[in-house]
Amino acid sequence: SNSNSVSAQATQPLGSYVDAHTEEVTRVRFQRFNNDNHETSSLLVSASEDGLACIHDTSQPSEEMALKSVLNVQSPLRDVGFFGPSYEGLYCLTGSETMSVWHHDSAQRICDFGDVRNHLGSVASMPIHYLVGCMWDGSELNLLAGNSEGDSALFKIDAGNISAKRILTGGHKGCIRSFVPSSMNNSIITGGEDSRMCEWNLGNSQVPVQPPADGRNEVRATGSAKKGKSNYSTKLPQSGGGVIRRPKKKKGRTPY
Repeated sequence: SNSNSVSAQATQPLGSYVDAHTEEVTRVRFQRFNNDNHETSSLLVSASEDGLACIHDTSQPSEEMALKSVLNVQSPLRDVGFFGPSYEGLYCLTGSETMSVWHHDSAQRICDFGDVRNHLGSVASMPIHYLVGCMWDGSELNLLAGNSEGDSALFKIDAGNISAKRILTGGHKGCIRSFVPSSMNNSIITGGEDSRMCEWNLGNSQVPVQPPADGRNEVRATGSAKKGKSNYSTKLPQSGGGVIRRPKKKKGRTPY
């Protein structure tokens, strides 16, 4: 019947890419069409412990035809994702806490920031122990980084610089492991090893934190494939609004 035919088609795999990686795959993401909805294109990126990020077009009938580009990050990858006005960029985060950004279609590296934890800590005036992840908000690429105390900072990634935007404290008591945009405007939700999920309002204006002693409030990339002058933010990072606290319907005992 027609219903059985549709069901059979829906369960067929989009593709099989057995030659893409030699070690464990750590992340797969589809490219989105725009930031207003969750529709995706046929482009799929896969990241692996072998240090490669592979772009496949799942609309193609064979693995050989589907392979569009291979990015050699040269370090085991933990996370990758598309960004940019047309989602033409690709950010790469590694297990050694390094970051780089690429143009995925040409497989050209735009910036290699390396291990930026010390620089981020200097900019945000707080210890930074790890990179949580990145998020494209429709106009900016944002990086969230944190420490073992549960504090974190949100940074803006430019063509060659990283500048601090917000300091997020008072929500978590342990390492933050992920974050996603909230359904509320200008908010994010973070999840941590303390079993907490915190929703943060990034729109509330707070007193800026003190700048580093040397006056620097930006971090420059250690290397870039493109040279040129760019306009970068000179605003100091702000304390970001705090956790959005929802009223509880019932009072109960909590471990916190």
